[in-house]
Amino acid sequence: MDILSTPNQYLFELKTTSPAEAKRLWRRKIKEKWEYECAYCGADTDLTIDHVVPRAKGGADFTNNVVCCCAPCNQNKGHQSWEEWYFSQDFFDKDRYEKIQDWMKPEKENLFLYRPRRNNCS
Repeated sequence: MDILSTPNQYLFELKTTSPAEAKRLWRRKIKEKWEYECAYCGADTDLTIDHVVPRAKGGADFTNNVVCCCAPCNQNKGHQSWEEWYFSQDFFDKDRYEKIQDWMKPEKENLFLYRPRRNNCS
């Protein structure tokens, strides 16, 4: 099963029947995609989920806005801009930076794309 955009999609597609289980599954899938390593420093212990654009600054609970992150990086980053914070870290890595940028790109398939409908009544 591939990773879905939000925990609610796991409920809508009947992958699970409880909101708590949907959130656990979504978080586990994100960690799997990041190979159980911090997206910023590469640590593999004390892993959490970090909103790249903090929710306090308008970041959404969508897959492309959350990454696997170790607790120290998550605490240190706080509500700062991820790029400003990451550039100032000793462990900054260009490859990891580009991987995060690629992760944040919008999905190619836009489910809310407007398509005119044909009127069959006439």
